[in-house]
Amino acid sequence: TINFLTENNLLEYTELEEKAAAASARFNELSAQIKAAETRMTEIGNLKTHIINYSKTRDVYTAYRKAGYSKKFYEANAGDILLHKAAKAAFDALPGKKIPIIKTLQAEYETLLSDKKKAWTEYVPARKKMRELVMAKSNIDRLLGDAHECPKKRREQDR
Repeated sequence: TINFLTENNLLEYTELEEKAAAASARFNELSAQIKAAETRMTEIGNLKTHIINYSKTRDVYTAYRKAGYSKKFYEANAGDILLHKAAKAAFDALPGKKIPIIKTLQAEYETLLSDKKKAWTEYVPARKKMRELVMAKSNIDRLLGDAHECPKKRREQDR
């Protein structure tokens, strides 16, 4: 720990504390960015699946409606009808009620993916730096804590 602090010119505790806090904040920021991108990418993937399923099953569902919602027709095409209904429910849950275009979703997905990759390249060194600083701070806290506790323990033992 002493070597690390000397090599990084962190000889004052307040400076170490500030750098550890800044490194932790940066790491948490990058982590949040990556998680947000992954969440949105998952949403886009699900939405694309629903759009594709909807377009594939539209003809079957139209025929089902024209058949008067026949039980026989439903049993023969239950998988397609359920996919269509699930896609319709997903579209109804959209905030704007407007179904996005797959090309738009794909462009957003690619942008998110590139942002995630860029954040990831910063994330790994930031994690390493944060771990080193937090470990050094923890070690110093332990050392200083022990130094402060020793006289107290001696006084208690003397009594």
